[in-house]
Amino acid sequence: MSRGSPSRCQSTPVTLRPDSHLLSFFTPRSEFPSFGSNDSNTFDSEISFNKHSECHDESNDSTDECIRNIRNALSIDAVCCECSEKIYFAEFVSCTACSNLIHPQCVTPAQPPTNELSPIPDYSPALCLACSDVNQSPPPRPQLSQVNCWGDLNAEEVFVKLQALAPLISTWAPNLFEVPFGAVGRGFIDELTRLANLFATSTASESYALSALVLAPALLLQKPSKKSKVGGHKNLLERRLELWKSGKFDQLFREAAAIQKPLNYQSPSEERCNKRFVDLMRNGQTSEATGWLDSSRHTCGVKSCTDEVLLDLEKKHPPAAPISSKYVHTDPPADHQPVTFQGITGESIYKCGLNIKGSGGPSGFDASGVSRILCAKKFKQSSTALCDALSLVAQKLATTEVHGDFLAIFCSSRLIPLEKTDGGTRPIGIGEVFRRIVVKAIIFSKRVAIKVAANCVQLAAGQSGGCEAAIHSLSDRFEEADCEGALLLDASNAFNRLNRGLALHSVDRLCPILAQLFNNLYGAPSPLYVGNQVLMSEEGATQGCPSAMAMYSIGILPLISLADLEDVLQVWYADDGNAAGTISGLHEWYEIITTHGPAFGYHINPDKCVLIAKEHHLEKAQELFGETGVQITTDGARHLGAAIGSTEFKTTFVTNKVSEWVSCLENLVTVAKTHPHLAYSNYVRSLKMKWSYLQRTLPDIGHLFQPMEDILRHKLIPLFVGKHISDIERRILALPVKMGGMALENPVQTANQEYNNSRFATGPLVSLILAEEDCPNNIMDAEMKSGKLKKKCADATDERHATERADILTGLDMKTQRAMELCSEPGASSWLTARPLQKLGHELNQLEFVDAIRLRYCFHFPDLIGKCGCGAQNSSDHALICKVGGFDMWRHDHLRDTLADILRYAGFKPVNTEQPMLPCDGFNLPISANTKAEARMDIVCRGLWSDMQASFMDVRVFHPNAPSYLKVPISNLYKQHQNQKKLAYMRRVQEVEQGSFTPLVFSTSGGFAAEVGKVLDKAASKICQKHKECYAETVSFIREKTRFSLLRSTLVALRGTKRRVVRVSVEDVDFRDK
Repeated sequence: MSRGSPSRCQSTPVTLRPDSHLLSFFTPRSEFPSFGSNDSNTFDSEISFNKHSECHDESNDSTDECIRNIRNALSIDAVCCECSEKIYFAEFVSCTACSNLIHPQCVTPAQPPTNELSPIPDYSPALCLACSDVNQSPPPRPQLSQVNCWGDLNAEEVFVKLQALAPLISTWAPNLFEVPFGAVGRGFIDELTRLANLFATSTASESYALSALVLAPALLLQKPSKKSKVGGHKNLLERRLELWKSGKFDQLFREAAAIQKPLNYQSPSEERCNKRFVDLMRNGQTSEATGWLDSSRHTCGVKSCTDEVLLDLEKKHPPAAPISSKYVHTDPPADHQPVTFQGITGESIYKCGLNIKGSGGPSGFDASGVSRILCAKKFKQSSTALCDALSLVAQKLATTEVHGDFLAIFCSSRLIPLEKTDGGTRPIGIGEVFRRIVVKAIIFSKRVAIKVAANCVQLAAGQSGGCEAAIHSLSDRFEEADCEGALLLDASNAFNRLNRGLALHSVDRLCPILAQLFNNLYGAPSPLYVGNQVLMSEEGATQGCPSAMAMYSIGILPLISLADLEDVLQVWYADDGNAAGTISGLHEWYEIITTHGPAFGYHINPDKCVLIAKEHHLEKAQELFGETGVQITTDGARHLGAAIGSTEFKTTFVTNKVSEWVSCLENLVTVAKTHPHLAYSNYVRSLKMKWSYLQRTLPDIGHLFQPMEDILRHKLIPLFVGKHISDIERRILALPVKMGGMALENPVQTANQEYNNSRFATGPLVSLILAEEDCPNNIMDAEMKSGKLKKKCADATDERHATERADILTGLDMKTQRAMELCSEPGASSWLTARPLQKLGHELNQLEFVDAIRLRYCFHFPDLIGKCGCGAQNSSDHALICKVGGFDMWRHDHLRDTLADILRYAGFKPVNTEQPMLPCDGFNLPISANTKAEARMDIVCRGLWSDMQASFMDVRVFHPNAPSYLKVPISNLYKQHQNQKKLAYMRRVQEVEQGSFTPLVFSTSGGFAAEVGKVLDKAASKICQKHKECYAETVSFIREKTRFSLLRSTLVALRGTKRRVVRVSVEDVDFRDK
């Protein structure tokens, strides 16, 4: 575009420096004049214009005429977007949001006329009228009440004090004790409930209620010392609660700060990592424990908060960018009914609290602590009331506007600078657990609305199998004959640079049901605490927040719509934008994203973008993308945790990943040497899922997992079973637990099966993506179809395992076949699938776990003593039937007491053990009945089968592998023992006691008769009614409890001392003989 008409006067070139004030008013864009520059932000070349030589000659035209000549020379082919008048180069500013050219007079008061070319006043930053309408300043904080509302403090004073304490508390190390059970603990929870209700129901108290809710645990639960006891904690909490209710925040802070002063942090060592792994597994934090197996954790962990890191974090959290009116929707938002949020109840909060994980936010109150006060039944109604109060908080946040200053502490995060593999910094925000639970409950309740808004365009909005579908669809398009290449974009600091204002506007139009929630969470800057510094999050969505993915997914949708081209398939997963098609189409798509992306906060990082071109299109790719900085290759690239490209590249990629997982397995082997039960549980619950995802996304890679199978078979499994295994035993252990295996699959064999299952289950969503259909109903139809297909995959997998099991049984001896049948009984393997929680007594030590596996498969015990105390040859089968030592009776009594405890917990009253039976003199009982006067019943309770009727139960445990039982079918053995008990007690109970009789028959392998199952189911139903628990989880827990009781007593019989002991009464001992 021409800069202006040539001057009539004799001229000489004068150069404007790049830092000239004239240049500060213009930001070149593709649609505006390019003054010799290819950069969108700076000039690469100097700008020249003609200076009139006659301006210095007094005999020539007047100064005014010279200025007019200069103005004409500097005119450009553009008009002001506000007044439509002609624009001169030295007399315009650029709208900070949309970059339109504007006269300074159109955005600021007119400047006084001047007759000399003096420096132009700095009008930037400036907004055109259209952009200023959508860039409104936040409202000021309302005036707070001056009436005392908390001790001697009014609302303003409480607000100010809490705001001042928050950054100081954020620097403290984690040092909170568990909320104790009892009246004091309930009092603490009741105080949190009061604060939550204050926010939800009182406008006058919303300024400080949530802030106090968040900071209360940090001030009240500080542990005085490492060895302090629960009793001391109760007294301490009671005293601190009195100070808290009196508004003595300063006194509480001084006490807590004094406790925090000597605390320090220990850097992780290999020994400490192993100990940390064990502690996490014992507490049920399986996925967190898996992270400690990764050797790279020692080198790529959390960065120290040096000045360089803090500067990097500050750069990654830029100030808020203005909204460009070009991308603002003019249509009014769709109507929605806030009443729909009333579906968020205390039960919703309870479920979120039960599943919440992770460390604490700035206050240090972590997920386990919050889950305890929300879900522990020992807190009785206090926990229920807190859940109900938090549900009201959720409803208010989702439906009512709350000033940003009142939510600052609630929305604050602890900023963690994680080290990337390339040495860079990845900022992760850890928000307060209360906030995470509340927001998670809201997002879960509106998950369908989010999916419908994102459709198949943005696959990070909670679509089932979305990530796998993204990989499959792009790979399918890349493999088509007419596809010339695939372009994988990488955005610089994507989540933190998302234009928050524009994203909120997009949510308001595309998913209006969540608009109020996101406005409350992101409408004002929120504090980010890192070290002793405080950064303000003014832009983007903080990674780690439950709403961040939904916010980003919806906020970026308008940009995706702008880049919709016919010959290009674009597939987005969060900030990972990927496309496949023709090279020219990919170039056009890239230019659209480059041009419009910055307005949405999507800034492409060309150095990390990869164009995968097919061989015969490489030259064209280099021609079009040669100057963009994008990497061009014909091999392949990493794509959403998988790989796309040539077979050689995929092989190399998988090989490198297998090497990392081999290192994790080696670390797990180290743990298994001392804690095999914990190592096994971690492997089947978490670690093997790491490669399951890769197997589901890449075909024909099974042979590459052979190094992992070698470690499994030759190092890890021998530590579980106590010996090296044969080929047939390896096949047995690969079966599911319910079919008699240990779920230790061979990764070489499962790769193709996992991939086929993934393609089958994600088929409807992949088809929708490839068809590029944008109908809201289609995504939900695809979700329903995928759910049905997943069920078919599961059924097909079970059928395949059943076929494999039948084939294995044909090659086994009779003893091993019987062992497989025994461990396939319902409930027999519940100990193996249970989490090894220390607080429930479900962890087995090294010897116990190996012995339990040997018993499960009838493996040889090489270290048992040769002779039993009774004189017979010792073996595992003999040890479980021998009467010497009294272990059979101990096993019986231990199981009886466990069952009685379960019935008491279920609410049956009274529950008695070893209750004497009424005399049966004068009753005509069969000869098989037990008519002894000293006869006792193991368990007696009322109301089991009918109201107020006495229910009598007698326990029996038998060993199914006893020599006399080996040829009897297992089902017949249960019936045999049930009938024996009924013949002995049924008539006597019915006629003499006038009650019901139920025999409780168990086997040492963990199975039980049908009558036992009915009793356990009845107890589970009663527990569900009384304690409002899930039935399936309750039944599972009861079976685990009874199974561990039986297993431990069985293992003791294996290793216990078997010798005849002469019992001497204490009364017969003469202590003087000592």
